[in-house]
Amino acid sequence: MKKWISSLILTFITITTASCTDLHSQESRPETKSLQTQQQETITPTKAVQKIDIKPSLPKPILPTQLSIPAIKVSAKIEPVTLLPDGQMDVPKDSNIAGILYPGILPGANGNVILDGHVDSYIGPAIFFNLKKLKHGDEITVSNSDGRKLTYIVESVEIFTTAEAPLERIFGKSTEARMNLITCTGRYSRKKKEHEKRLIVFTKLKL
Repeated sequence: MKKWISSLILTFITITTASCTDLHSQESRPETKSLQTQQQETITPTKAVQKIDIKPSLPKPILPTQLSIPAIKVSAKIEPVTLLPDGQMDVPKDSNIAGILYPGILPGANGNVILDGHVDSYIGPAIFFNLKKLKHGDEITVSNSDGRKLTYIVESVEIFTTAEAPLERIFGKSTEARMNLITCTGRYSRKKKEHEKRLIVFTKLKL
């Protein structure tokens, strides 16, 4: 998101030279400058150049089909999911596939892109099992069927109880291009048939 301030100083110099017709009979005269000449010797002041911050333009949004998280060795497909009748975000039936909320904010646009996935299943770890191991600065890349890629940088990994999850921060509007990954964590309640907490990875688009 490199400015140079250039300055040009114009100086007018007047040089007075004494004329000598007879070096033996005339005395040399020192160089003199009239008051008018001195007043004419001015320095043009440098004009201040206003600094303008130019923000990188956002890329064209994409509907991703592939997810890559090198830090935890995740390479998986992405499929669109919608909201359920109760208002909750659906999740792919396949525990090794990530879901993207669609219709919704797409990668590359300002706002919160939402991805979700299972943490485990009846047979063992699922796609987002190691999401908790991500650290600040790790990269998450999504790509579409044409091969276009967008990379997001992890800013934080946070855990909330279901009741305390900051819904506005996760799903609300944003003036920045962000992507939040959601999965379950904590103890599993067989009675409620869900985990007691939610793990959220907050990321920001790499420009």
